[in-house]
Amino acid sequence: WFEGYWHVSWAGGLLGQGIGHYVFKNLLGSAGATIILVGFYALSLILLTGLHPFSFVRNTAGTVSLWWVNWRASRSSSTKNIYSPSARKHARKTVVPQGDSSAAGDTGASAKGKSKMKEVEDNGQVTLSLRETPTPQIIDSSVRKRPLKEMGARPFERKKKPGHTGLSTDGFENYELPGFDLLEFEENEEPPEDFSEELLATQKIIIETCKAFGVEVTAGDITRGPTITRYEVYPSVGLRVSRITQLEADLARATKAERINILAPIPGKDTVGIEIANDNKVAVALRELLQDEGFRSSKRKIPLALGKDVYGNTVIGDLAAMPHCLVAGATGAGKSVCINSIITSILYKFGPDELRFIMVDPKVVEMQVYSKLPHLVVPVVTDPRKVVGALNWCVNEMERRYKMFAKIGVRNFDSFNGRERPEPVVLSEEEKEKARKEQEDVESIVDEEAIESMARAFEDGDLGPIATAEEIEEESDEVPDRFPYIVIIIDELADLMQTAPADIEVAIGRIAQKARAAGIHLIVATQTPRADVVTGMIKANIPSRIAFQVSSSLDSRVILDSKGAEKLVGKGDMLFLPPGSAKLERAQGAFVSDEEVEAIVEFCSNQGEQKFEESIQQSIERAASGDSGGNEDVSDADEEVLERCMEVLRAEGKASTSLLQRRLRLGYTRAARMIDILEERGVVGPSDGAKPREVLIPGCGSDGGE
Repeated sequence: WFEGYWHVSWAGGLLGQGIGHYVFKNLLGSAGATIILVGFYALSLILLTGLHPFSFVRNTAGTVSLWWVNWRASRSSSTKNIYSPSARKHARKTVVPQGDSSAAGDTGASAKGKSKMKEVEDNGQVTLSLRETPTPQIIDSSVRKRPLKEMGARPFERKKKPGHTGLSTDGFENYELPGFDLLEFEENEEPPEDFSEELLATQKIIIETCKAFGVEVTAGDITRGPTITRYEVYPSVGLRVSRITQLEADLARATKAERINILAPIPGKDTVGIEIANDNKVAVALRELLQDEGFRSSKRKIPLALGKDVYGNTVIGDLAAMPHCLVAGATGAGKSVCINSIITSILYKFGPDELRFIMVDPKVVEMQVYSKLPHLVVPVVTDPRKVVGALNWCVNEMERRYKMFAKIGVRNFDSFNGRERPEPVVLSEEEKEKARKEQEDVESIVDEEAIESMARAFEDGDLGPIATAEEIEEESDEVPDRFPYIVIIIDELADLMQTAPADIEVAIGRIAQKARAAGIHLIVATQTPRADVVTGMIKANIPSRIAFQVSSSLDSRVILDSKGAEKLVGKGDMLFLPPGSAKLERAQGAFVSDEEVEAIVEFCSNQGEQKFEESIQQSIERAASGDSGGNEDVSDADEEVLERCMEVLRAEGKASTSLLQRRLRLGYTRAARMIDILEERGVVGPSDGAKPREVLIPGCGSDGGE
């Protein structure tokens, strides 16, 4: 009875005996029953203990291997002499805490110094101490700074700069810059809300989620910005940061975040940043940025208030150092507000005699609020056909300025405006009256013989000696006292690239390449960042870029040449690529309302009337009419001059404005107009920098035939 009972008990009782012997063994045999029952045992082990069989085998093998290594080490050490070189080397590796020589074999002393130094275990393996991390802190950088309450306070004090500027800027000597009172600022009297518990709970979820996937990290600082909160973690020693970036989707699921961004690592720090959007976003007021010392610093020639980063630091750009900027993003991401803050920043420092705008607005909605600004060179350009003419004038103005620089002997815009000028001669009232009478006497004298000789020469075709190009240039070009900055703002590049892509790309490329030293700067914006809109040539010449939220990583690469813009949360959240740097800065863009912009424009327009450049406007209109194929403004006298111009071109085989000036004794304006008309009619080719134009009519010289 005992033997039978013991056998039944060992088999698992009567139930186990019945199932194992009468069911599995009779049906499957001893081998099959053993396989099936071993599988059931393994499955039960997994369900009850949560330990995988392979993990159990691997851990068992590791334990056995470690025991074998320790046994061999102890066996070999017992057979060696204590004075052997290997024994002395092993003794030197053993660490004893300083100040306690008796603790060589004391386990408590060894444990006490374990966190600060290395230890040698029995198996000869060196155990590294845990890295000491600083105490985590919670930083709330979304709190606004208090505004200046002084009446009439302004960031800059205007300095009067008399003298001719080369453009119609007279009458703005008493122009005043706008003050802070034109900008709104909501000051909250209540103390800021405490988000410490919520932030710590989210950080705990991040740490636990990482540990659940076998990624050991330590909690770091928490920085709450206006739009996002950055949670920093310290990776354990030997942990690859790429393993943290692979958990992006899992961390987003655990924290219930709309989207997250992982910086691995944070530039300039030894931590990994996990950025999560805030539920309550705080707008960055433009007035707060204009009051900052960084904006008012004299180091920045054309300061632009862009926004605040996650640490609460102001992001201030310098258009003179950029020297051009590309702003791109999806519709509603904050691109238009960024353009408004850039223009407002410029208006707070420069008057119409110091800086002029050329605004291009094909959508006819964004720039119309600035149509009354006295800073405009021409009215806001809304016709895409006129944009080419406006850009071509900028190219000609750039070339003219470079000629002035070479004539004076300076290298750039700042050297020209800062050069030493001779003191003006101050005449007394008597000397002024005497000079006026002498001028009237000279004008009253009429040389009848000279007039008759000029008339006969005109009839005979003998117009006297031909003036050289140098003489014409000296007579026509007057060196101004200083030049104003010129800022070109193109609101929508995609619309322009559909109308005249080649001309627009070439003009933007030439301005972006050479206009920096001439004081001409370009700001291009688009809401469709495609490769055929933001071409390679445009990106190569515009190194500074601002990207708002886009729909895909492909669009982000078109703007920034890297991913990241598709992870932004919109509403002013942006990535800024500063000049001369490959590091992207994430910031919350400054907010300026339409009412604030209208108040600033009204303040500026009330101080003087607009003075557009008529010559520039006429050239733009002619360019637009030429694109449409209309030449109704060509008179009969112009047709005769055009026939004479074509005869000169056939003989020379090349075309240029200076050539027509010399051969036909035409003024610069009329000669340039003849060249434009001939280009419209297909007689001469387009402009190619300083090279003469190609003549496209048959029967011309050798150069033109080629």
